[in-house]
Amino acid sequence: MKRRLSVIFASLVIVTMVAVPTYAAISDQQKTEINALNKQMAETQKQIVDKYAEAGEISKAQSDATKANIDASEQYRQQYSQQQPGQIAPNHGYAPGSGYGNGCCGGANYYGGMW
Repeated sequence: MKRRLSVIFASLVIVTMVAVPTYAAISDQQKTEINALNKQMAETQKQIVDKYAEAGEISKAQSDATKANIDASEQYRQQYSQQQPGQIAPNHGYAPGSGYGNGCCGGANYYGGMW
């Protein structure tokens, strides 16, 4: 159950990481098409989450939280897709390596301290 939510969230992160740098090299028409596809993908992901909730694989609270994450990722993508080439979107502590307890295998949560 948690694994499925993790996979959904990871796919959102990957899409966001790939879409933002690619944005700089494309035309306005292509950006519009990509925006439409990203919105469609977000809606499809929410439908998938709803189906898991209907099947009893996840709770209503988990469903709501996951859909809120999907919305937040979409909002973040839209906000920072308008940047000029070369600008970097802030990670606000959500990306690996951004502080204590974050990231894959380090931080305060793994060994109980920084190292």
